[in-house]
Amino acid sequence: MRFADYNAESEKTIMMLPGMATTAHTCFDKVIPFLEHCHVILCELDGHYDKSPSFVSIEKTCEQIEEYIKQNHSGKLNAILGFSLGGTITVELISRNNVKFDYVILDAAFCEKMGILTPIYTAVFSWAVNRICNGKHIPAFMIEAVMGKGNERIIETFYRGTSLDTVKKECEDVYTYDVKNTIKNFGGKIVFWHGANEHYPAKTAKMLKLYLPNMQIQVFHKMGHGQMMNEHPREYAHEILKVIHIPTMPTTA
Repeated sequence: MRFADYNAESEKTIMMLPGMATTAHTCFDKVIPFLEHCHVILCELDGHYDKSPSFVSIEKTCEQIEEYIKQNHSGKLNAILGFSLGGTITVELISRNNVKFDYVILDAAFCEKMGILTPIYTAVFSWAVNRICNGKHIPAFMIEAVMGKGNERIIETFYRGTSLDTVKKECEDVYTYDVKNTIKNFGGKIVFWHGANEHYPAKTAKMLKLYLPNMQIQVFHKMGHGQMMNEHPREYAHEILKVIHIPTMPTTA
């Protein structure tokens, strides 16, 4: 794992975690120019950049992130944003309570257990991602079935170096993930974002609300998985700044 810093002189710090089979840069590079008043830390997950080791587990990833925050930021950051798999990792981080955050943004976190269907979902998703990452065609209806209607461009964020081993491990961890009761102890502000065209993140938001009654849920109209982030980065950054209470410029400026 490695970390990339932007605007390090800024007082407010936000760490951003990417989704499965993407990179921190393909997810967030379009957004960073609109976060000029934030110290942005991109968390580059194992298996998600060139010459990195394969992804091991959500637990191992949390240990690495915790160690970085303790060593470099005295165990606390102003904010963290996790997208998709990164959202699931963020859920685990705030459940472990080994490091602190004032604000948490969960963008389409996935915490729905697939049960006996886990091997099937893992095999199908791994096959599809492997084809995309090797430049092979996937029918649009298959992409839309998972990522939301009109969201074919999400594959722009995929990391072409993603290994089959990394995707399988990530799927197995995510599809069997148990939300821990200790998440109730989180004391900061937490918001959950998802597109109106997403199914499973909406179910995750509803479930997490049982643990975190003060969690705010925001739905992006006509958006699929990661579509707001990928296709509307200025507006996406605007929403981030509103959550962490940094004054924003009008998105139409």
